[in-house]
Amino acid sequence: MTVKREADKKKNAVYHGPRFDVYAEDEHGTIYDLEMQNQNHHDIEKRMAIYQGKLENQALYAGQSFSNRRQTVVLFLCDHDVYNLNRVHYQLIPQLVGYPEILIDKGETNVIVNLKGDASKQAALNQEMLTYFNDGTVTGKFSAALDRAVREVKNDVKKGENYMTIEEYAARQSAYAREEERAEKEAQTIKGLVTLNLDKDQIIKFLIDNFNLDKQEALAAYERVMATA
Repeated sequence: MTVKREADKKKNAVYHGPRFDVYAEDEHGTIYDLEMQNQNHHDIEKRMAIYQGKLENQALYAGQSFSNRRQTVVLFLCDHDVYNLNRVHYQLIPQLVGYPEILIDKGETNVIVNLKGDASKQAALNQEMLTYFNDGTVTGKFSAALDRAVREVKNDVKKGENYMTIEEYAARQSAYAREEERAEKEAQTIKGLVTLNLDKDQIIKFLIDNFNLDKQEALAAYERVMATA
């Protein structure tokens, strides 16, 4: 397998402790993108789609048949449980609407690893990886190799080209803050409307009319709040 620092593939990366991006290709031609995520911004599915889009640009050569598309894998390592289902990992797959037993093979794989999952249920190599990404402790050859890769990236003389500028980082954090504030307002509004005995359809209509949401977004907001009520 050929492994490259993702800094060689994209310019926006913020490295902090054992947090890095990796681009790799194996002997079968499969392309991998490994991403670290240490905060839950509730947008991981959209981010995975964007990263898949980047990999897809390299998955097929000009003139090749679409059946020759190389497999692309996006793997997110998260220090939180994205779906709060206490699973060690989640695989996102496309299904045919109305026929969940029919899976759509697009040549891509999307996996989310919950680094806070129960490492005791994992194979030894996975336990070593989970331990390293959780607290930076090197416990074997695999984690030692990871640690060397992280240190190499952090000490790269060209890292200045690959870090986000202060303005870019501030803009992203500001956007996330606004999104969280908006979500909190929506949640408080939904809870208030529930106490007024409005039904689901009435609440969704209120969100559409007053929060500039489409029906799908309003429904998602409603279900998110009700799931934690």
